[in-house]
Amino acid sequence: MSEDPEWKDGLSLNKITRIVLLVGIIVVSGAMVYTLTRPEEEDVLFFILNEDQVMKDYPVNASVNQNVSVHAFVENHLQRSAEFAVRVYRGNSNLTHNISIGVEHNSYATYLFNYTKILENEVSWITPKINVSFPIAGPDQQVILELWVNTDFGWRFLPEYITFLRIEVY
Repeated sequence: MSEDPEWKDGLSLNKITRIVLLVGIIVVSGAMVYTLTRPEEEDVLFFILNEDQVMKDYPVNASVNQNVSVHAFVENHLQRSAEFAVRVYRGNSNLTHNISIGVEHNSYATYLFNYTKILENEVSWITPKINVSFPIAGPDQQVILELWVNTDFGWRFLPEYITFLRIEVY
């Protein structure tokens, strides 16, 4: 004779424990299958590095016509090979950017040059040194780096991948 306490609906504590354990095993198994079989999300890493290729101690001051040197870091997680372009602009304190087209048509930004590179999936790239100088003094001058990717339909701006480095030019 079992000594499990009986509940109102006639289920014993032993039976309830078995049911809870079985449901837990099914839920955990389903979560594991989902995690192991879902496709990886497409993503790109893009950020600015200082002259020494480190994410700290960025230049914040410069003299007129003095080079400010940085690098861009790009890592491809698009699950395919892709060609990337890092476009470099110089801007001033009046700059605003359009989320769909970037700073390309902004009268307060000057396009300087770009670097391109084809990256295989899971491969990273650090651009050559990017040197930008400012011809006039002023607060909140900016080095702007935009990331673009070449698609079947041409170059496409990636609005979530734009970075600004603000410089006080004296």
